[in-house]
Amino acid sequence: MRCSNGLTEMTTWLKAAERFEERRNTQDYFEMQSALSAIDKIATCLDEKFPQPIYLIGEPGSGKTFLLNLLYDRWYEERHVILIETPFITPLSFLYQLIRHKGVVAEGEDIERLRVQATELYRGTDHVVMIDEAQLLSVEMREFVRMLSDSQAFWFLLAMHKKEGEAILQAPHFKSRPHRVVELSCLTPNECKNYLYRELLRIGYSDIDELSPSLIKKAHRISGGNFRNFKKLFYHFFHLLHYTNAHQKTKYLHPSSCTITMAAMSAELIHD
Repeated sequence: MRCSNGLTEMTTWLKAAERFEERRNTQDYFEMQSALSAIDKIATCLDEKFPQPIYLIGEPGSGKTFLLNLLYDRWYEERHVILIETPFITPLSFLYQLIRHKGVVAEGEDIERLRVQATELYRGTDHVVMIDEAQLLSVEMREFVRMLSDSQAFWFLLAMHKKEGEAILQAPHFKSRPHRVVELSCLTPNECKNYLYRELLRIGYSDIDELSPSLIKKAHRISGGNFRNFKKLFYHFFHLLHYTNAHQKTKYLHPSSCTITMAAMSAELIHD
């Protein structure tokens, strides 16, 4: 594979690294079983007669934000979809956003009047209001969303970090009300392998056989199967191979347990 000037490998390694950069292009969606199950459960909930809040929980980096963006792209033509990516909102600004998404002028600044207006606009319509990082909502906003949910006029899909989300849902005023919880879990070792191979095949990477099952299992163990950490690890891994080959670091020219460990240290996934 090596050319006399080494440029082919370096270009390939940098292209490989680019495949694992953090981005939200839904065309890069990988069908991990946990995500497929989550999509199916959410769609089933939205087909029910009476709206109730749906909580999408998972560890940071498990793919919650990516999944919300994927659902937005899939559904925006068939139902009214609102995606709020920054949860630093107030009840007033939230109501304005809901009303304006319907193409209607908000009726003044009175919270109760706006709440009634929004409720009338959304009741009985095919819609979903998705809020990312919902664990960061203020106590006031969490209470306001709960109150809107009690009207059974709104479908809410709230994505939250697992630990914080579970704590919020244990509060009596949330626990006692109907709701659904959908959890995103980690990648399995086999899913890690399939994802890695898929991304490399997309750029015509010719040395996939050097990425042995034992090496991928080690990468899975280091990343904990966390999607973000797995991508981060291989982003640093391929940059490392680019560097070692460009500078003829003889011991580290090929994928190995050692180069995976070095990449993990560079990515701050493990420490000395």
